[in-house]
Amino acid sequence: MTGMENVDSLAVCSRVFQVFFGSFIYIFLVAKQVGPENKKLWFRKRKKYTFFNRRGIFGEDINFGYPVTWQGLVVFFLIYGVIFAFGYWYIFVHAY
Repeated sequence: MTGMENVDSLAVCSRVFQVFFGSFIYIFLVAKQVGPENKKLWFRKRKKYTFFNRRGIFGEDINFGYPVTWQGLVVFFLIYGVIFAFGYWYIFVHAY
């Protein structure tokens, strides 16, 4: 692991954006694999929508809600665990 003080800030910013956009693609693919019927069984969505929490064109596809079953918890930890582990490795461990 290198010292981050020697790394160009533009390179770090670029990798953060790559992880950010890659995580959207990953969540979208997981949502397609899980399917809408399992998402309804394993997750509950927010019932009250306001102007500030409305979704865009991909919003309902990647909106899982909060987990209510053990399968939902597994999917939740799988999504966030993979994103965190890959993001940490790509930003801090993988050589610049």
